[in-house]
Parts: sequence; C-alpha cells; structure tokens
Amino acid sequence: MTVRDTEKYRRRNPAPALAALGEFRVCTVIPCYNENGTLGDTLESLRRAASLADEKIAFLIVVNFPQGADAGESLELLERLEKGDLAAPDVFALYAPELKGGVGEARKIGMDCFLQSCTPEKAAETVICSMDGDTLVEEEYFKYVIDFFRSRPEGGVSIGLRHLPGADEAGEKAIRRYESYLERYAAQLKRCGSPYGFHTVGSAFAVRGESYMKCGGMKVRQAGEDFYFLQAVAKTSGVGLIEKILVHPSARVSARTPFGTGQAVRDLLAGKGLNEIPDAAFDRLANLLAAATAEGVLDSDSPSLPEEEFFRSEKFFKVWPGIRRNTPRSKLTNAFHIWFDGLKTLRFLHRVSLP
Repeated sequence: MTVRDTEKYRRRNPAPALAALGEFRVCTVIPCYNENGTLGDTLESLRRAASLADEKIAFLIVVNFPQGADAGESLELLERLEKGDLAAPDVFALYAPELKGGVGEARKIGMDCFLQSCTPEKAAETVICSMDGDTLVEEEYFKYVIDFFRSRPEGGVSIGLRHLPGADEAGEKAIRRYESYLERYAAQLKRCGSPYGFHTVGSAFAVRGESYMKCGGMKVRQAGEDFYFLQAVAKTSGVGLIEKILVHPSARVSARTPFGTGQAVRDLLAGKGLNEIPDAAFDRLANLLAAATAEGVLDSDSPSLPEEEFFRSEKFFKVWPGIRRNTPRSKLTNAFHIWFDGLKTLRFLHRVSLP
C-alpha cells in the first residue's frame, strides 16, 4: 500500500488525531459504554499482556453512548481517564457521543483515529487490536498477535476465546451453549474448505493497518459490523486463526444490538433455541465447494455446478462471465470465494436447511 493510498483513505475517513498516539505501532481500540466497573480490570489484564511483548502498546478508549441515551456514566468515565485512576502514558481517551451506529461506529472512530495519528509512511505498518471494555485477555495475548503478523501473510486474525462465567447457573449454561454454537459453525466452514471459517467476535480479532485501509475500514452498522468487516478483510488480504484461547469476553446479557452474543444469551434464557444448521447442510456445502474449485470447472462462462437453483437465484451466471474475463485463470478460485462470501455461504446453508 502506497503513501498515496493511505492519504486517500484518511481523506475519505476523517477522524481526530492524537499526536502522542502516533508514536506507537500497536494500538488496542476499546469502545466503552456503561463499562466503568469493568474497564479497570480490562486495562490491567491488557497491561500484563503488554509487559511480555517486545513492542510498546497503546490503549485507545473510545468513550461513547448511543443517540438519545444518558451521557452521565460516559462523562464520569471520561473524567477518570483524563484525571483519575485510569490516566497513564499508554492510555488515550476519545469522546464519541450520540452514536447512531452502535459499537461498530465506536470501533471505527478509534481505529481511524489511530491511523490518522500516525505518519502516512507508518500507518500501513501498524497493528490494530479490537477489544471491549468488559473483556479480559491472557498474558500471552500480545505476544501471539505480534508473532502472528510477523510470521504470517494474512491481513487479519481471529483469536481463540472463551467467555467469562455467566452471572448464575442459567447464564453459564446459556453462554456455553452459544459458545459451542459459534465454535461449531466456524469449524464446519473450515472443514468444508471455506475461507470464512473463523468466528467474528468484536473483542477477539486484530488487523494490520494496511489491510484495514485496503478493505475500506469498518463500516457503520447497527449490528454485525465485525462479521462484515472480517469478511471484507478475508476477501482482500485473508484472515488467519490463533486457535489458542487468549480472549475472555463478557457473558453479560444485553439488548443493545438486534443480534450477537448478548441477544443470543437473552433468547436462550427466555427458552428460545438457536438456529442450528444441520450437518447435512454443511455436507452439501462441502460438496459444492469441492466441485466449484476443482481443476477447470470455473474456466467456463456458465460452469456446471451443484445446487444450480441457488446460484441462479443469486444471479451468479449473469455476473460470472464478467468476473472471468477480468480475472487471471490462476485466480479464478479466489474470485469465486470473493463472490461466494461469508454472507452468501450463510444464506446457502439456511436455504438448504429448509425442510
């Protein structure tokens, strides 16, 4: 990525800059809303992990609250960060009030702020870790993340996690059930040969600065922003895995987003089930991907594929000739996976799961 590309991204995604933040190469972005009681523990665990790393780590707290919400607790946290017990040379605070897009918007503001704070030459070489203000990490967290980006080519990484204990027996059972659901889905996609076989939890991923900008940065959504962001990173520079459990997100119940961990736990506690995908649907996905990526299959403008009804409904046969004309033969499989992305994969699995 050239300096010109970096400058173009920063012009299109304006954000405040903090001069001292630009001295760091690794930054952990931590959106914080109503997490005053947990942020201290989060920072303590992150600092323990940072002490084992051979890089200086910055912690950028994005103090935020949704549009129309009470600002009181966020303002109290901001005061603590600026004057009180959380103030430190490696901790930076950014105030982001009245957000319309939820935690994803807060993440984007923080990540863009870090990249704006660096010189154009340095921005692409940075590493951005995504965290939450109620999450704890293992002491080897930064060591594993930094080593990953030094030794692997992928632009992003999804990190092994296990949620903190539930508030009570029912909450514990619910969070482990949801955790199992996430793990099974990612493992099945990986088994099937999909490049989207990783979980997309906001407090358990990291990305190169170059890869973040290359895919257009994080988009503002009401929910699911981590899924769409990591899908974009996978398409442009790949997402790898650190399977070792290094991150412990909160198991708290939440209704702040229409789906995700908090809402899933609420549903389970209310007696609702999860939309579990049967093994047979994953088997059909595995057969499909094996057939589509076999030697020579994608060389045709109208390749012979199983599950043809699905591909016609998604207008694949209309767009593929153009994709094929503009793609070197050696990269056709990658082009297919870019089209048949994580969202289309999920739609396919739901479609073939219907009775």
